Amino acid sequence: MHRRALLSSVASLSLVATAGCLATTRRTVSGRITGDHGSASLHPADEQYVHGSFPEDADFRGWLFSDPPDDQTDVFTDRAMQGQYSNDLLEADGDSFVLLFEVRMAREDAAFYNIALSPSWTGWRDADIPIRRSPPADPEVFEADADTLVCTHLSTFDVARGATPTNATLRVFERDDESGTTHGTEPKQTVATYRVGRWSDR
Repeated sequence: MHRRALLSSVASLSLVATAGCLATTRRTVSGRITGDHGSASLHPADEQYVHGSFPEDADFRGWLFSDPPDDQTDVFTDRAMQGQYSNDLLEADGDSFVLLFEVRMAREDAAFYNIALSPSWTGWRDADIPIRRSPPADPEVFEADADTLVCTHLSTFDVARGATPTNATLRVFERDDESGTTHGTEPKQTVATYRVGRWSDR
């Protein structure tokens, strides 16, 4: 019994060590992931920006784009295409990739979701992307006729020497309202964790 537990512990440590080596190797081969630019829009849920619906019993959905979609209107609604998202997906090309996600929330929980700290590799094709959650400057702005809100976020990232991730973990941290800093130096400070894959694999 003791020997079996010991072997199990050794196997777990080996997996952790392997994952760490893969992440280090990935950084060496492909370079670091750096954020280029991003934007977040907080809007009533009935003003849809991205086609499709949220998964059942979930208030998050998101995707990675390593290449532009054949037709951006397959992703964005007319409302989004007429606004700030009209050409952003075209930047998913070569050494860049795009992260698109949406978070649904009650009006009293209104918040913007933006990129926080530097992303990093966690495996051969996996990345870790910290996200900062912060309330709007004027929390009353969405009170009229909007019981449910959605934050639509889009960011572009550059990867030295290409090889963009196919999956990513988004770790959400709260923004400190007083200092303006983002909590998140410790895993226990994560308030939510989401997984995203490629749009083409949905």
